[in-house]
Amino acid sequence: MAGVGKDGGPEAPGRFPERELIPYEPGRFEAAVALVLAPHPDDEVFGCGAALASLRSRDVPVHVFVVSDGAGDELDAGRRGAIEAARLEESRRALAVLGGATLHRGGFLDRGLLDRTEDVADALSVLLARLGPDLVFAPSPVEIHPDHRGVAAALLSVARRPSSDPGATVLSRARVAFFEISQPIRPNFLLDATPHAGAKDRAMELFASQNQGRPYPDLVRGLMSYRRMTLGPEVSAAEGYFVVPGQALRMTPDERLRAVLGPSIPPGEMLAPSSSERSLGQRLRGLVGFRGRPG
Repeated sequence: MAGVGKDGGPEAPGRFPERELIPYEPGRFEAAVALVLAPHPDDEVFGCGAALASLRSRDVPVHVFVVSDGAGDELDAGRRGAIEAARLEESRRALAVLGGATLHRGGFLDRGLLDRTEDVADALSVLLARLGPDLVFAPSPVEIHPDHRGVAAALLSVARRPSSDPGATVLSRARVAFFEISQPIRPNFLLDATPHAGAKDRAMELFASQNQGRPYPDLVRGLMSYRRMTLGPEVSAAEGYFVVPGQALRMTPDERLRAVLGPSIPPGEMLAPSSSERSLGQRLRGLVGFRGRPG
């Protein structure tokens, strides 16, 4: 829809090309059943808590697949189990603040998801076939945390399986909403989180085991404030997503998807030493010394 120019008439076509790059109006998620893929207990709230609260306010069933045990590098099996139980309880309490959701435990080792992509994909396929969601939230494939990328890779693996795979069939009929936590993306969908920002704040504060190390709620609030840049003054907080039909993921190469979402250079590629540079330090020093010149 065209906007209104300063003279009261319609905006000139092409006058604001940035509107083709990012939304200037908020959207609303519609679903019959929603599934959230959370690499760890807390990602479902940090990444898409306002969206979940919005769906639950309309009685949409929400399921959360917590893929890893969230126990970090703890070696003792008993202690790992205790950490996982405590973190899952934090998620249950936080989700209750947002309207409630059904938790599904994956139990995979924390920080090991990228190495077990196909195992995670198998578990995800079974869950997709059982729940039949038409809206799936997932971390984007350009996230910094390897577990987040591992879950995204597992989702893409299911999307590219043959139609004989029940999970792949369900996913092909769903919409996928990639969210952002550790790496901002270029969103094509902005959710006005204002009505549910308070509930999300309260939910985020319940992850005491994680917030004592880093102020995650503050960081997420900062991102949500930034995301309202292109929205109206009535919006005090927003969540950014990249929404795509599940069917489209089947034929979209990973490189293309990452390029559309945002930063797509694999770790180390841009700064890798060339044949004429013996150390990474040399190249870094060259970058630091570069000041650029006018063209």
